[in-house]
Amino acid sequence: MKKQSFSVKDLINAGLFSLLVFAAMFVGGIIGFIPIFMPFIPFICALCSGPVFMLYSTKIHRFGMVLIMGTIIGLLFMVTGHGIYVLPGTMLLALIGEYILKKGNYENLNHTRWCFTVYSLASGFMMIPIYITRDAYIQRLIDQGYGQAYADKMMSVLPNWTFLPVLLLGAIGGYLGATIGIKMLQKHFKKLGMA
Repeated sequence: MKKQSFSVKDLINAGLFSLLVFAAMFVGGIIGFIPIFMPFIPFICALCSGPVFMLYSTKIHRFGMVLIMGTIIGLLFMVTGHGIYVLPGTMLLALIGEYILKKGNYENLNHTRWCFTVYSLASGFMMIPIYITRDAYIQRLIDQGYGQAYADKMMSVLPNWTFLPVLLLGAIGGYLGATIGIKMLQKHFKKLGMA
């Protein structure tokens, strides 16, 4: 393992890549405007943000970098109305990811892929309100102008039993997104000196 203390460059990288990962997740989440695609949001978000995370992973050399990212992303999603569960959830999964990275000495690509796969479960925390406060969530959708038809269609594709399959899809998206990121790192970013 390399040096232990954070440098200004580490903190800038953490902030910048947190925003890039958040943006990739947000872009992936746009498919949620079509209610029948809601079960696939964790998969698409993780698939889109996996390559960005893998590029970020080349800058991670000490404990805390994923936790910083998880905290920033959790705060951003909480502020944008994704519920209070998302912040502690992303922080918890980021800590687990930190442990996985540490086991790989911050250099093993397979450990990094599994770190992101675990972290990708965070999108499930964004969906908890759909499952545990269903009526309030439907009312919030209606109040925000989505309409009853949109809310009914979304709930029809997200019955309570779908929570675990949706989480599993998120993990699969994370694994595939990280794998795509590894291929991109090996093919493009190393040639450009970015990784």
